[in-house]
Amino acid sequence: MTEAMKHRLVGAAVLVALGVIAWPVLFDTTPVREMSQRSQIPTEPALERFSVDEPQPPQLPPAPDSAAQRAAQVSQTEPEREKEAAELAPKDDKPVASAVKDPASGLPLQWAVQLGAFSKAEAAQEIKRRAEQAGFHAIVQTVPAGSGTLHKVYVNPKLDRAEAQALAAQVEKKLAVKGYVTRYYP
Repeated sequence: MTEAMKHRLVGAAVLVALGVIAWPVLFDTTPVREMSQRSQIPTEPALERFSVDEPQPPQLPPAPDSAAQRAAQVSQTEPEREKEAAELAPKDDKPVASAVKDPASGLPLQWAVQLGAFSKAEAAQEIKRRAEQAGFHAIVQTVPAGSGTLHKVYVNPKLDRAEAQALAAQVEKKLAVKGYVTRYYP
């Protein structure tokens, strides 16, 4: 087969392929779908119009103009304030919990006796039930751990660490569980 014959066969094959592709495009008899010219947006709903009154500024009492007027507004004298403070002071000799606050949360520091940390919630609930039967307020906290979650059991959070340490001795005596005093984060 000569070179010219090869060119003619390739050209004929290309023309036949173009004809097969172009014939349906040129002579398509399916009707064109017409689009509706009407809008699909609903009409505006009928709403009742109303008006809002302008806000009024609050009425504040006049500010005192001088130091003498401010001093006249103070109703208690120094001895009266000391007497009131003495009445509000605790009557027993128990130390008053310090007002040391956690810088992160702003809450007072709390101490609690931790009875344990369990990987199974059922075990934590059992210790909690035993502590409550012994008369303690038990709390279970679930915290994330490296390999899952831990369920920590605490009893009676206190503001004073010494009280929490005394409570640890009571817990060991009543429950036969040696707990330890630790910071409590609610």
